[in-house]
Amino acid sequence: MSLTALDIFDPSSYPTRRDEEWKYSDLSRALRVVPQADDVHRLSDRIVIAAGETVVRFETSTGEAAVTHEDLHFAVGEGARLTRVVILDEPEDAVSIRRSTVETAPGSVFKQYVFSTGARFQRFETHVTHAGHGAEVEMNGAYLLKDKRHFDLTTRVNHAEINGITNQMIKGLVKDQATGVFQGRIYVERGADGTDARMRHQALILNDGAHVRAKPELEIYADDVQCAHGNTIGALDESALFFCQTRGMDEPTARALLTHAFVMPVAEAIEDEALRAKVLEFLEREAETYHAL
Repeated sequence: MSLTALDIFDPSSYPTRRDEEWKYSDLSRALRVVPQADDVHRLSDRIVIAAGETVVRFETSTGEAAVTHEDLHFAVGEGARLTRVVILDEPEDAVSIRRSTVETAPGSVFKQYVFSTGARFQRFETHVTHAGHGAEVEMNGAYLLKDKRHFDLTTRVNHAEINGITNQMIKGLVKDQATGVFQGRIYVERGADGTDARMRHQALILNDGAHVRAKPELEIYADDVQCAHGNTIGALDESALFFCQTRGMDEPTARALLTHAFVMPVAEAIEDEALRAKVLEFLEREAETYHAL
């Protein structure tokens, strides 16, 4: 179901787990009561990056409204570069659904970095039409979830032309009764030869009761491509934790250090120095409080 068919004020339009695209994120359960208009923030926009132009976009959300419904469209012109950095730091009781569609052009570059602490229900969805012909797409993300927070990162990339590049690196930390969801699909159409597409998802579950639902997919109908995907879900390295403690760290400090180090590579890939510093500061602060008693 696309967000264009979703009406926040009409419960009959809410997707449920019966919808394959939403099987891990049941919006109908999160919105049992229809929100009032004053409690909803809605945004729809068309955003054009002209040929040859370079744009760096920084988005933050701290939950200005109880419910957020956002639908953005980006058109990245030939040879243009768009870097999008998003921090989602919303209250525990917030509900947010964000969907972006991205159209690339030959020789363009689209880079996206998403960092989230989740909410009662939070979904960040990105659909990319890949132009190939030297175009590059990079979509990375990190999530740090605790309590009963829920975060769903869903991405769809469609390669229809030759010589397109896509890279994804998603890392997550989940504890308490939180749930992290990653759904990533890369579709390579017949004739899209020369495609180079790679996807990685890595998550740590820090206690029983926390959940990670991951569904990375590659669907390939072209020859002469280089495509790979990987998914690993595990626990914090106890030997590394023990090593830190033998060097004089208490357990919360050691856990904060290791969790920060786990998600830090996602932020370090941001080329803009000022934005990289903002994100690293955010991750460091979250890592320090993540294991606080």
